[in-house]
Amino acid sequence: MKHFRLILLLVFALGAASACSDKPAAPEVPPEDLLIEAPSLTVKPSDGKLEIPLVLYGLEQTKFLTIEKRNSAGSQSLKYYPRVLRKEYTYKYVMLPTDEETFTFSFTLTGNDGTESNTVTVTVDYSRTEGESKYRVLSISNLRVLSRVTGQEDNGHDGLPSVTRLVNNNTHSKYNVGGTDLGIVWEITPGYFGLFFGDTFGSDFKPNFSAPGPNGGSWRSNVLLFSEDTDLEDGLKISGAACDSRGNARQIIYSAHITNGSGDYTSIPTAAVHVNGMDYVHFFNIRTWDGWVTNYSGMYRSMDLGGSWERVTGITWGGESFFGQVGFCNIGDGYVYMIGTQSGRDSKPKLARVAEADIEKQASYEFWDGASWVKDRENQAVTLIDDIAGELSFQYLPEFEKWVILYFNGPRYEITMRYADKITGPWSDAITVASGRDYPQLYGSFIHPLSKQEGGKLYFIMSMWLPYNTYLMSVDITGYR
Repeated sequence: MKHFRLILLLVFALGAASACSDKPAAPEVPPEDLLIEAPSLTVKPSDGKLEIPLVLYGLEQTKFLTIEKRNSAGSQSLKYYPRVLRKEYTYKYVMLPTDEETFTFSFTLTGNDGTESNTVTVTVDYSRTEGESKYRVLSISNLRVLSRVTGQEDNGHDGLPSVTRLVNNNTHSKYNVGGTDLGIVWEITPGYFGLFFGDTFGSDFKPNFSAPGPNGGSWRSNVLLFSEDTDLEDGLKISGAACDSRGNARQIIYSAHITNGSGDYTSIPTAAVHVNGMDYVHFFNIRTWDGWVTNYSGMYRSMDLGGSWERVTGITWGGESFFGQVGFCNIGDGYVYMIGTQSGRDSKPKLARVAEADIEKQASYEFWDGASWVKDRENQAVTLIDDIAGELSFQYLPEFEKWVILYFNGPRYEITMRYADKITGPWSDAITVASGRDYPQLYGSFIHPLSKQEGGKLYFIMSMWLPYNTYLMSVDITGYR
């Protein structure tokens, strides 16, 4: 079922503590009636983003605000609760590539007693003026290492990059995450983000300058940290973790840790997405890193905002699948898109999609065969990008009306970017974002969802084998017609 990109917040009632006072009680103020005012009833998006200013009266007696989007295909609605509302409230919406030239949003307040306010309907005019066109070309500049995300802050010596901002997340002492990699980031609810990391080691981890990579105790195949940071220009701040009873970030995706090459060595996350009110993470299970032999790939899900997780029994990709490692993107058109490669860093990306409601039904996945979507026939998926790709992520940037993909390319020893008007391509030539000459032993490039809201900025998490930790990177994007 199609729906626009609104994500329902779960709201928890907070008990109010009483206090004694000698001051006389303030006179009672009659509550405001439920009422909505809108300065303009017609709005036009700017750079792929839409803002609708509203004035909401009677919030103290409001149960929720219903926002309904209506177009020629029908209508969809979700509720926003008082926790995220203000009297002077601006509703923000990111335009989708599938949005029609004209559609409407309607806003209605519902009170705690079931009464409703007036309904305000705002028309969105997305039509183009004569001669207006999309950006034809994108270019990048000003690559920065904004902040270190994981481990103990240690920068600017022996090949370690110098960061713009010292955030001091101290994940080594707070969550027993001293050394780790990846940092697959997705939005769980508006303003609340999850970050999945790969093989993780504890507070005793120390970067080994003669033999870089993992070391130390408390090995977990993967961990999950959380962030509520919506301003990345001063670095990415970690606010929590999915922890065990001792307060340490716990392993989410199971692994038996059989390291002799005969079974289940480790389970590594590759992508995550929020859909149908739940969160999903794709992972691959490794038999041995010698040749990167994969047993299978699968998915886990969480129904409580990342607190607890369970295996999705209906999804298993074989060890040689074209979707052993993937990236996810959900733009609100009713589908979850998936770009995948075989496990490792030596294959070319292919494309699949699945209806949001069917994400747990493997037979419902559709594969792009170069001309159409074919269901349940993975072997007919054609090469999407004629290039070798490692860990990848992709996102739709409404400001430029472009799809953007980042991935590690081993032969060129770099993080590569490409862009396209349509998810099916054609994709642009390769653009070097970060080079191993400047950032030795770099890999992984996971786009932060805030990139689609920040004009001209692409934020991503990048790993480095030395110090076997992760960094928040940013690069400026410019479009040319």
